[in-house]
Amino acid sequence: MTGLHRRALDAAQPAVGRDVEAWCSKCAQAMEHVIVAMVGTQIVQVRCKTCVGTHKYKTTTEVAAAAPKAATKAAAKSATKGTTKAAGATPARTSKPPVESPELRAAKSLWQRKMAVLDRAHATSYAASLQPHAGQLVDHATFGYGIVESTTGGKAKCLFEQGYKVLIVCR
Repeated sequence: MTGLHRRALDAAQPAVGRDVEAWCSKCAQAMEHVIVAMVGTQIVQVRCKTCVGTHKYKTTTEVAAAAPKAATKAAAKSATKGTTKAAGATPARTSKPPVESPELRAAKSLWQRKMAVLDRAHATSYAASLQPHAGQLVDHATFGYGIVESTTGGKAKCLFEQGYKVLIVCR
């Protein structure tokens, strides 16, 4: 054998560091790769020259053979889903009403009793600069109508329909 013929045979043999065409899962196409790892004569791992991603070696024929199987699996999966539900329809969620604590129920009941005797027309709009007094009706932008229970140190404890809230006052 001549030296030129021997080099041509060696180039056909895969070896670590040599170039090989393989399927790149990142690029999603057949690209030029460098062989990174081999087990015996089998190529195990390659590095893509385009995206520099290292992954398992796959020939383009392996990928082409696997594509119909994957499509069949996806079709079978969607077919089994279709038997339980109407196509494109998702079942409506049924949510349970939130459970009220006994404290919240008591606060709500107290608020309703107090609001029954108060005139909402006399409510003061809440502002941080407000200087409230106990029993004053306050109209809050988020919590609605509330009754001032007590004030201490720049804070007012108010009873709203949703329960007690502490508001910043006297600023």
